[in-house]
Amino acid sequence: MTGRLPTVATTRPTMVAAPGWRLGVLYGPAVYGVSAAAVALPDAAGHLHASAAALAWTLTAYAAGVGVGAVTAGRLIDSKGSRPVLVIAAILLTCGAATCAAAPTLTTVVTGRVLLAVGSGAVIATALTHTTQLPATSRPNALAVFGACLAGFSATAPLAGALSAHWSWRAPLTLPALSLAAVPLCWPLTTQTPRRAPVDWPTTGLLATAAAGLLLTVQTTAHLAHPRTIMITASTTGAAIAGLALRQRAHPDALLRRTILSARWFWRAATTGAGIYAGLFAIVYAAPHLLNRLGHDTMDIGLLLLPAAATGATLAWAASHATRHRSPSRVLTAASLLLAAALCYTAWDPRTWPVIAASTVAFTASAVTQTLLTAQTAANAAVEDSSNATGMLALAMFLGGGCGAALCAALWQTTTPSTALAVVAALPMTGAATAWPRRRHHGQAQ
Repeated sequence: MTGRLPTVATTRPTMVAAPGWRLGVLYGPAVYGVSAAAVALPDAAGHLHASAAALAWTLTAYAAGVGVGAVTAGRLIDSKGSRPVLVIAAILLTCGAATCAAAPTLTTVVTGRVLLAVGSGAVIATALTHTTQLPATSRPNALAVFGACLAGFSATAPLAGALSAHWSWRAPLTLPALSLAAVPLCWPLTTQTPRRAPVDWPTTGLLATAAAGLLLTVQTTAHLAHPRTIMITASTTGAAIAGLALRQRAHPDALLRRTILSARWFWRAATTGAGIYAGLFAIVYAAPHLLNRLGHDTMDIGLLLLPAAATGATLAWAASHATRHRSPSRVLTAASLLLAAALCYTAWDPRTWPVIAASTVAFTASAVTQTLLTAQTAANAAVEDSSNATGMLALAMFLGGGCGAALCAALWQTTTPSTALAVVAALPMTGAATAWPRRRHHGQAQ
């Protein structure tokens, strides 16, 4: 394959100033689909007459949609270029925001959130692809700015959700559509290729079914649902995974590239990223509920979490530059361990300041992880595989996040919030264990 080499591009990317912050602003609002939406969940529960566990689907469905959208968009970028993908993303974001804004029921809200999620997944794939393809001389600084932007968006999301919630409880659910404002800024970076390689839609459908089934299985099992319900969801998920495996064997380079699936660096990166995002989604789900129980209203919650903006942006920038002198795996291991420790401490002492501290750690760890894993993709994936690799990593990370939110929401109902956070802490611990051997044997994560 020739990938997206300059010789086949009908529209070459223009070298524009400050690509790091342009791409960061394009990606950033996708984070609002989690943190900002979570702030609105207590208000949404009253208007939609739904339980907290049911409302968790506004987060878990978003996670599944982002992952599947990112993988599909990565394949489309490889075959058609990033310009048409960005157009499709803009259409999906517009339709999803309109659906959420007019939704009368939880089912309609989740439908709109899925449309927003797929659009956000396409935006994420576009931003990460162009970040990995920046010249090697300018990539480190661009990645540092990119990571700082993500940290800023992550930490300001609760306040953005609180402010928009004063207008309507639906408004925080539509904030990922803010990526539309960055489309003109990133348009000069996009490319378009003359090739028209088909997208493997059957595999895409199986992948979406498997992702949604996995999240549903986690939630029903942890929620101690009826055994028949658990069996049906698990069987459906298993059948989808089996069909996906057979389809992948027959078409190894259609949607999920064989060269990526066989790479050890990818599985290490995917496990580490999934663990970090599981912790992020869990604390994002838990923080508004815990702070609300402590007497804080929606605006208080947004303001209390605002200091994480400066802290997260600064630490993400510092971590990006620290990897020039230290192994990236050390930073990833430290971030995973620190997040697990913060979740455990909050489970033990769920007062205001531990919740705020855990949220700050989660925001920072996720931004640092995304930055470092983007750099690893640039260093390890071939040019023709970079778009697909970034999409597959996004799928793994957001599926991990969705599982973290689903597990936390289900255990919240069947046990206690402290138990839920303590159990979810095991997921970033798994990510730390995955990053650690690479650091010991090879000196750096690949």
